[in-house]
Amino acid sequence: MPHLKKLALFALLSLGELHADMIGGEVSLGFFNHEPSGSASYGSSDASLEETFGFSEEQDIFLKAYLEHPFPLLPNLKLGYTTLSHDGSSSVNDFTWGDNTYDGHIDSSLSLDMSDVTLYYEFLDNWAEVDAGLTLRYISGNMGLSNNTLNDVADFSIWTPLLYGKVRFNMPVTDLSFQLEANAISYWDMTAYDYELSARYTLVMGLGLEAGYKSFHIDSDDLVDGFHADLDFSGPYAAAIWDF
Repeated sequence: MPHLKKLALFALLSLGELHADMIGGEVSLGFFNHEPSGSASYGSSDASLEETFGFSEEQDIFLKAYLEHPFPLLPNLKLGYTTLSHDGSSSVNDFTWGDNTYDGHIDSSLSLDMSDVTLYYEFLDNWAEVDAGLTLRYISGNMGLSNNTLNDVADFSIWTPLLYGKVRFNMPVTDLSFQLEANAISYWDMTAYDYELSARYTLVMGLGLEAGYKSFHIDSDDLVDGFHADLDFSGPYAAAIWDF
């Protein structure tokens, strides 16, 4: 019986070590302080997000998760979710949006959600880390205009692939690291990219804090018929990290 207990204990410890060697990852939750710029149109000429729609700085959340394993032929997995929302108001003169023409005071809104699935490979994994792969992104949302009597909303959704890359430098004998992460694609009537520049400090047990600068860009006529978007959202962000 003592031998069986020792064998069972050895098996449990071995499984724990195997799991630790096989599976690793990272989870982060952050807040993004983004400033909009660019233009949009819906059956009319392009109009400024700031001047015509009255959009200004907003704060939204984002989530990221990475899952990595030691099998060289299988890609690692990254999941991401970002939401961007803006509400504004302004005054316009003879401005067409959708099926109606607006004069005077208007209220405007923009909601944009991006969900990512990324498959990637690690090409370096030491003090310098290099990852590359492919992201499949689902973009959905709406942009609308209204006043006391009129209301027009452009609802949109689209899947798009993007090339993915990440470079991280872990400073030797410190708990500090620096990172650049990006996605990008351009084809037909769609150009999209985003990037993060960040610095991270690891505190204890894989828990850390990250801060940096993020930017998203979408320029597309493919989101919905008659709707053109040339949108930029940029600004600082901060996130809590768990690297396991």
